[in-house]
Amino acid sequence: MGNRFGLAAAAGLLGAALAAAQDAAPPLTPVPVPPTSGSAPAAPAPAGVTLPAPAPVLRLVDPPVISVESLPTENPFASPADAAAMAPVKPTYADARVPTALFAMVRVDPKGKVSSVRRARDPIPSLGAQTQQSLMRWTFDPGRKSGQPVDSWSSLRLDLTAEIDSPKVEQFVLTPITATTPIPKPLEWGADASWLESLKPGPVEGGMAPEQLDTPPMPKKQPWSSSSYKGPFTIKFWVRINPAGRAEKSIAIQASDPLLIGYFRKAMESWLFRPARAGNAPVATWNELTVAGQIDFSTDLRMTAALRQTL
Repeated sequence: MGNRFGLAAAAGLLGAALAAAQDAAPPLTPVPVPPTSGSAPAAPAPAGVTLPAPAPVLRLVDPPVISVESLPTENPFASPADAAAMAPVKPTYADARVPTALFAMVRVDPKGKVSSVRRARDPIPSLGAQTQQSLMRWTFDPGRKSGQPVDSWSSLRLDLTAEIDSPKVEQFVLTPITATTPIPKPLEWGADASWLESLKPGPVEGGMAPEQLDTPPMPKKQPWSSSSYKGPFTIKFWVRINPAGRAEKSIAIQASDPLLIGYFRKAMESWLFRPARAGNAPVATWNELTVAGQIDFSTDLRMTAALRQTL
């Protein structure tokens, strides 16, 4: 009997101690955990504690607006014809004076001497070595920063006149564009102004860029050797020949010198092709035209302009 009363008294004392400890403990603060996909259900909140409402789930209900397309299985430039177009009997060429422009950057030391040349857009790469030699001989008033001459870059536009002699054509090939003809990458050579406007200049190595200068280097002496070239050339177009036998549209595909694109487009205006035929009627068709041979041209410098941007 005494043991039973002793155990009961001990249990009562233990219960009172636990109750007192629970009353003295600080209240629990719930920490919200964002739900994740596939996670187990959250445990219920303790009595007297209100959990924050879960964040709303974003549901995409609008259908996609980008349609799915596929490339054509056939060349869209192809045109049905029973007989292909044929080259002119005797295409003519003429001597010509062609204005053009070359864009370059030259690095100028504090004494005004050129130490490096970078051709950014050259319509006559066949004369690249001669152009480089001419620019290396130029002298400048050096660029200045805070009143002091500095090592810097100068961006230049060189306006040139090219004298092109009538070429000696050794290859003149006209090939029809068919449904299986691969579409080549065109030669992108647009107007100078468009190229300059869309230009995204990169960093320059050594020297200050034109945009960093108070005054850019300006040419003082511009010795220019009358550069000349005599050698092989090749040029390729896709041309649309209309039912009258005239080349009414052209896409430049390849050119040994981009300068020749305008020259041969001008020459095409006088050429009379034999148009393709479907049944008994002439039809318009696209064709690949390749012209190659020997050519002779030279350049002279007309004017130089300094630009305030990196090329």
